[in-house]
Amino acid sequence: MEKEGKEGKVVKIDSKLLKRVGEFIKKEENRLKFSNKKQFIDLAVCEYLEKLGKRGK
Repeated sequence: MEKEGKEGKVVKIDSKLLKRVGEFIKKEENRLKFSNKKQFIDLAVCEYLEKLGKRGK
């Protein structure tokens, strides 16, 4: 059984995708909402999974 929280597993992300994320969060309008790449990816995945869950109902 996997533990949740800070002891999560490391996940490799495609370097091209990571570069696009970095460019996106560097834009002035996105700097305040997303402070770093990890935060952006966490929020994006969470929103995506919530969206999928709502479709499945």
